[in-house]
Amino acid sequence: MNQSDRKKATHLRCERQRREAINSGYNDLKDLLPANSSFVGCKTTNAAILFRAADYVKQLNDEIKKDEEELSKMQTQLSALELIAQQYETFSLDSKPEAPIQVEMLEKFLDSCFENFSKTFDDKDYQSVTRSFLQWVETTDLQKPAQDMIAVAKNK
Repeated sequence: MNQSDRKKATHLRCERQRREAINSGYNDLKDLLPANSSFVGCKTTNAAILFRAADYVKQLNDEIKKDEEELSKMQTQLSALELIAQQYETFSLDSKPEAPIQVEMLEKFLDSCFENFSKTFDDKDYQSVTRSFLQWVETTDLQKPAQDMIAVAKNK
């Protein structure tokens, strides 16, 4: 085999390895696409794989943007709720001496409920908030808060 034949054989081998690497990359990319974007039972062109991958990345970016907006809204709501809770505490402390018994009873009931609620509340994301709230509503035994409320009346 002369010098020219060796160069040609080396070039052909390198070219074949390059094509195999590109095809492997396309197959890996195709496998990463979700089932609804996959190409079940049909041979697909590399261009189609690239187009579907680009569409999927755009979809993921849109979902990230939507989730970030939802998170921002929830953070704003959390800040508002914290402010309301702080104002409630201030109001509660300020109005305590002149509050009628019904207000004291209701305050004790709500404080007891809130204490129980805050132990189970999960504010990681919107689904966790909803799930923990609904679970709290469905499983909370209001017996203790009611007893605390009645104890206020008995102590008066």
